[in-house]
Amino acid sequence: KGKDNYTIGMGDYIDFLSPSNRARLRSADLYDNSEDVIDDKGLELTQELYENFLKPTRGKWLGLLEGHHYTQLKTGETTDQYLARLLGTVHLGTVAFIRLVFSRGPVKNGCRRSFTIWAAHGCGGGQKAAAPLYKLETVANYFEADLYLMGHTTKRGAVPMNRVYPVFKSHPPHAEHRTLYLVGTGGFAKGYPEFSRQGNVPRGGYVERGLMAPAALGAPLIRIVHYREGKNDERREVTVEC
Repeated sequence: KGKDNYTIGMGDYIDFLSPSNRARLRSADLYDNSEDVIDDKGLELTQELYENFLKPTRGKWLGLLEGHHYTQLKTGETTDQYLARLLGTVHLGTVAFIRLVFSRGPVKNGCRRSFTIWAAHGCGGGQKAAAPLYKLETVANYFEADLYLMGHTTKRGAVPMNRVYPVFKSHPPHAEHRTLYLVGTGGFAKGYPEFSRQGNVPRGGYVERGLMAPAALGAPLIRIVHYREGKNDERREVTVEC
């Protein structure tokens, strides 16, 4: 709750049509009416998600990333893009930089202070809890940001990392420390639902059949506060609740 609360969509909003599923459908050379049925189902699932869960959050999104699971519609649009339009936000594509500007904060050198987020749905596997953090630690070597986010593995986790920068313009020169944050953004798909069935057969989904680790469901809450304590004393406080 609150006017300064925003969400980033990390992908896989509907569990429908993986990349391999879409490739098989493309190679099937389906009739137009068969493709229409598939499009209608993808739109129906997306509309259901919006109406039943996400509609109250319209206008409170920084953007939606593309995930692995979506429907490629005959119009050329995807269901991820359609959901972004429903939510009144932008579709961010595969990887995105998101810049937050503190409009009520102090101005320095003609510019207001900002905070940069690097975000991607992600890729790869990993049974261990820290799997997304290992991936993000590598990413942080070649993308510059204050916060790094990755979904995909449905694992929640966060770790701070420090960087040290030399400042030669001051007298005397000194070193400044800046803390970055790597965050796995979790997920909401339960891997081991009780009494799961496929038709009349008691059978688990791909997580259960693959004996994958059950994930702690949910998403982290990230608080970013930037304030001024004196004429030249600024401080940023970032907390991550998993």
